[in-house]
Amino acid sequence: MAPRAETYRRLPGRRRALASSASLWMGSDHILLVKSAWFREEYKRFYLRDIQAILVAPCARFYVSTPMLVCALLWLLPGLFMAFWPSAIAIVWGVGTTAMAATWLAISIASSCRCRIYTAVSKDDLPSLYRTWTARKFLRQVKPWIEQAQGVVDAGWAEAERSNAGPVAVAQAPAGPPRRVAARSHTLASDLFVLSLFVGSLLDFATARSYGSAWSRVNIGMTLVQLAGAIVVLVQYSRSGLGRAMQRLAIAALVLVGVMFYAQTFTFYFVSALNPVSTNPVSFTIPIVAFRQVRDGLGLLLAFIGAAIILRGGYRRQPDIIED
Repeated sequence: MAPRAETYRRLPGRRRALASSASLWMGSDHILLVKSAWFREEYKRFYLRDIQAILVAPCARFYVSTPMLVCALLWLLPGLFMAFWPSAIAIVWGVGTTAMAATWLAISIASSCRCRIYTAVSKDDLPSLYRTWTARKFLRQVKPWIEQAQGVVDAGWAEAERSNAGPVAVAQAPAGPPRRVAARSHTLASDLFVLSLFVGSLLDFATARSYGSAWSRVNIGMTLVQLAGAIVVLVQYSRSGLGRAMQRLAIAALVLVGVMFYAQTFTFYFVSALNPVSTNPVSFTIPIVAFRQVRDGLGLLLAFIGAAIILRGGYRRQPDIIED
């Protein structure tokens, strides 16, 4: 008699990147993890009777799936022709882009997690579970199957084990070396620096078509504030007061200001050389506006990265361990 074929049911969670994917499946007595990369697939079984714990740890996960990447490209590609748009449409497009980026950033920081499954001989990450709501749904479906295979464990067993260990076990634990104080992820100066990136990019984006001397002075002043903030961040990092992530952000901001300044200046003189007697201001303004919009977009990207660094440093929770 031929053996009965295994029937699998898809479990919550699926990760789809450009060249890889991951998913989870429930079998009759095991959980099947399927991972693929290009033309290769890997399978791993976790038998329900061998699972010791499933750990879900909230943390920031800045993951971009393939459908999300396609939608983002479709939305952002028209922005290359923003120099020809009316001001009202450009402002609405910019506000919509900022709102979508802020939503993705908030979800990536506050509603993301890492999930790991433990057995007696292995511990493996479950890459398809990277959002907390998906992990909760996965646990709700899997836990009854694990309890059916292993039996229900008393919820107070961990406290009983701790009480049985007594103070002797704690006293015998060797004292480790003193811990080195970790650098802070952000300070007041770095927070103001990130805020200046936001304000400067949005203000310059809104006034890209304005040629009044007042707005020009305001934008130059905001650039000087950003440069000063980046320098202060680098000084604090050199004194071991800040983490490496904020230091790299400050360096990226300095590089952006320098590169875009020289690129904009070169473009202005190049256009002037091609049209030495032109009186049409459009031939000069379109390249300059385009460069300013690119610079503002990159500045907003750096600002969002800085906000992620700040929020990630302040958003810390203990991992949730589900043991069976």
